[in-house]
Amino acid sequence: MNNICVVAKNKQTYFIKRLTDELKDRVVLFDPWSDFEIPETQHYLVRTTGVYGSELDLMMIKNLPQEKLINSLEVLKLFRTKPSQYLWFEQEDVPILPWLPLKGTDLMTIEKFFRLYPEVIVKPTIGQGGWGVEVLKWSDFKTWKKKKGKDEDYLLQPFLRGAREFRYFFMKGVAPIVLERKVKSGVTANFTQQGIATLSTLPHDYSQILEKCVQRSGAFYGAIDLLVQDGHPYVLEINSVPGIEQLEKVSGRDVIKEFVHGLMN
Repeated sequence: MNNICVVAKNKQTYFIKRLTDELKDRVVLFDPWSDFEIPETQHYLVRTTGVYGSELDLMMIKNLPQEKLINSLEVLKLFRTKPSQYLWFEQEDVPILPWLPLKGTDLMTIEKFFRLYPEVIVKPTIGQGGWGVEVLKWSDFKTWKKKKGKDEDYLLQPFLRGAREFRYFFMKGVAPIVLERKVKSGVTANFTQQGIATLSTLPHDYSQILEKCVQRSGAFYGAIDLLVQDGHPYVLEINSVPGIEQLEKVSGRDVIKEFVHGLMN
């Protein structure tokens, strides 16, 4: 029997290539949008996200034995959108930045947000790789909104100019990896946006906040993005389908080998 079925639309990602190199023919790939019958296997790894504009992937894994899912259906649904995870952060008393969804919010409320925070980050509620993220002032907003048309699946947050950005990669049974990421161009420090990263460490109290997130999330693996400004930490998001190319290259660790070892033990 195959060890892992990877549920993915894009079957050429770095993660999937590395996993296939490690496990060879013990990996089988399944695309919910083009394949019909999901194969039987020991583990199911979902590498799809909400950017495809469909929940078909989650519907198809709903009836699988849930103990076989690497990152449960509950985890995948919770961290698929920023509003759902921000509400969870608030419930868990995790420090986050103020946020305002654009959909269903009147123009006066949006203007008040800009008056409170003159520079604002606008980002998709379902984002990946830093795409669609921009810095706006109130004078730019109407032009931006007109350009976007009726698509209001975005939210606003204050832009912290000069803040330090960290990525905290975690996986059950192994030590976390902390990268400090810097913007090379544009706004985001994502690897897909040519962001620069170096190995780093976090103060104990910051690590405690992130360890609490990991423990309460129930995720087997993932990545937490953290901003720090003037000694204040702000959790940006938990990514339950993180990329690992930058992580392996900067840390020198064989993340996929650790991933497989964690599953099999």
